[in-house]
Amino acid sequence: MQGHVSILSVSPEAAAMIASGGQISTMDGTADEIYANSLSAGQEKNEKLIGKVLSSGHTSVLEHCYVNLSFENVSVLAEQFLIEFRLASFTVKSRRYVDFSKAGYVSPVFTANVQMAIFERTVESLFGTYDVLEAAGVPKEDARFVLPYCFCSNFFCSMNARELVHVMNELAYGRGSRIPELRALGESLFAQCEQQIPFLAVRKPEAYRQSDAFCLRQVQLLTSKAPVTVLAAPQDAEGLICGAYQLARGNVPQPLTKPEQTALLKVLLAQPRKRELEQASYTLLFGGLSLAALTHLTRHRMQALCAPNLLKSARYDRYVLPESVQQTGLEAKYREAFWQAGEAAVQLRAAGAGEDVLSYLLLSGQTVPVLTTMNAGELYVFFRLRCCNRAQWEIRDAACAALAALRKTSPLLFSLYGPSCFVSGKCPEGRMTCGRQAEIQRKFSE
Repeated sequence: MQGHVSILSVSPEAAAMIASGGQISTMDGTADEIYANSLSAGQEKNEKLIGKVLSSGHTSVLEHCYVNLSFENVSVLAEQFLIEFRLASFTVKSRRYVDFSKAGYVSPVFTANVQMAIFERTVESLFGTYDVLEAAGVPKEDARFVLPYCFCSNFFCSMNARELVHVMNELAYGRGSRIPELRALGESLFAQCEQQIPFLAVRKPEAYRQSDAFCLRQVQLLTSKAPVTVLAAPQDAEGLICGAYQLARGNVPQPLTKPEQTALLKVLLAQPRKRELEQASYTLLFGGLSLAALTHLTRHRMQALCAPNLLKSARYDRYVLPESVQQTGLEAKYREAFWQAGEAAVQLRAAGAGEDVLSYLLLSGQTVPVLTTMNAGELYVFFRLRCCNRAQWEIRDAACAALAALRKTSPLLFSLYGPSCFVSGKCPEGRMTCGRQAEIQRKFSE
């Protein structure tokens, strides 16, 4: 099965809007007047002006245009590549709730029939294991750990035109170009732009072409036996944030007692705008997150996230083992899936398969170390969502471990952090509530 991407919609009068943005800083008249002039100028004149503005390097004007895309039956490998672009919005078909037994999969480009035979035999077997797990009562969110990165994903994506140009070039000429599926998606987007919005079909092959990474010497993979390790933190986060709060209100920052800091932090956290929290940043090492959990983490946009090359670091003997699998007596069947995929990878390498094939055989349950830096504002959002009892269990466990580690580093601040029912006193889930608010509140108060 081969997927495709479609441009669903573009901002109305996109050329006039972008042309207006290119003129407003140097032209007399109000914004409304300049836009009216651009509308009357016509498409051809606007596109010519846009070309001049872009050639001078002022690409920010493209951000006035928004594009909505649909990705149909692309691989999860493609999905993971795309969601890493932070200036875009994604809504993905959930593997927690949707049955993927009949989703199908994307076949990479093989250079030999033996590669195809090994790959297809292995993938069909992995889908069979998924069916067995589901039939035995294993939740979909746990059964999906044995699904390979080739299985099909469907999602919507929205981004401004400047980011679209960046994405297209990364797919066609940059990091994605080594994978035929990704390169084809980039070329498809360029072709659609040339037909619908030609002034966005800006190809930059030389700017995006990359050389192979190198390392001065072989080093041990960064990892940790601890679920989460705090690698960097401000010495006095509470003092820093409280000082920012005072300064933002026109006061000279003054040292505060611990009770005064606690009282001020509570006031701050009750505010709709909590920008003072962004002054304190923390670097966390997650010792091993599944590739599925990595997707959950990547969705948090206000962070600096570093994950290793998945193909080089995701070993087939390192994976999550859900309790539900153990409880159904299918642990051996589950473990066999990872062993089988590992053996297939060895056979594929021997048959001459490269990264463009092997990447599709990564399993969602394989684990990798992940490094991230978040400020205290983003961590507040992260813990509200991911410590919730309704969150997927693996990312919830990781979030709770991160919060426990941070409470040792900045105890005053993070004693106030936790799931929504803890920080606000009420559950936002409506009829989907777990109904255990009092229990959860006690847990995070300890």
